Amino acid sequence: MEEKEMKNPKLPCKGPVPQDMLEILMNGIFAFAMTLIVKNNIPLPSGNVSEDIYFFIEFFLSIFFDGFSFIFTFILLAIFYILAFEIMRHCVFIDRFCVYLIFGFLLTIIFIPLSSLLWSISDVPIPYGILFHANILISGLILLCLWVHIFKLPGIIRKSTTKEYINNLSFRISVFPLTALVGILIDGNEISFGIVPIIILYLVPIVMCVRYARDF
Repeated sequence: MEEKEMKNPKLPCKGPVPQDMLEILMNGIFAFAMTLIVKNNIPLPSGNVSEDIYFFIEFFLSIFFDGFSFIFTFILLAIFYILAFEIMRHCVFIDRFCVYLIFGFLLTIIFIPLSSLLWSISDVPIPYGILFHANILISGLILLCLWVHIFKLPGIIRKSTTKEYINNLSFRISVFPLTALVGILIDGNEISFGIVPIIILYLVPIVMCVRYARDF
């Protein structure tokens, strides 16, 4: 009996990686990315003492406008976080292909704040809009591929997951890569370059994702 158990050990979890440990890693990556957007978007006051009123006005105006950028990026990451964990909560287990897709998705999440940092420190004119749209496009496509892979396999997705929920979540994920594709077409055209601000453009999928969130 013992020899048989040694040949066929009972694994404590299904899949190559414990799902709860992978979720902990996802929490850490998102926390790291959200920390970076604070560092990149919220300037800190210098250590120099100044009584110049114009210095304070300029500083607080920069805080005000950079605050919009921070809030936008934070909300965008929060939406991706919610979508990713909605997928995880409807998995019985994750197979090896899921693990590869999740690691690819997390890598793109890290690059969202890093691309803005690269744009701010570089002396060379970098098309930040194109970088940002491409990043969101890849993140959305990987997340969509993960969700399609999961709901196509009966052994992975929970039996209680309804067809309505599958369609709803698929729609909410799809709006982000579609918006990013529109952004690439706009910013990639010299005639219409920068005609639609990034915050305004992505406000549409963010509102749609929140508006059509459902628990089936």
